[in-house]
Amino acid sequence: MIFFLISALGYGGEEHGPRFVVEPPVSVFFSNATGARVECAAEGTPRPLVRWQTVLDGSTVRGVRDLMHVDDNGTLVFSPFAEHQYSPNVHSVAYRCVAHSRAGTIVSRNVQVRAGKSL
Repeated sequence: MIFFLISALGYGGEEHGPRFVVEPPVSVFFSNATGARVECAAEGTPRPLVRWQTVLDGSTVRGVRDLMHVDDNGTLVFSPFAEHQYSPNVHSVAYRCVAHSRAGTIVSRNVQVRAGKSL
């Protein structure tokens, strides 16, 4: 009973650094009419937190109202948008996924995101 409680609380267990179970592709091209989802998922013990960075300056990606956000599961979501809402700082950027826990940090390959207008 005590062993079960210790295991359930995460004590006494071996730590395993993060590893990607879903890594983003090298490039994502999408239409402003469709939007896009860029998945990234990692596992490890303890469970890693997944976040996104811009490659240019390493800044953490924050949501941009009506254009882009990061889901709780680590997916980078680009919403459909009107032509006049195009933003090169959102829609033509290289991003990377970072998974971090106290057992380590891993960084995905870069993914170039480009949005274009629908015909």
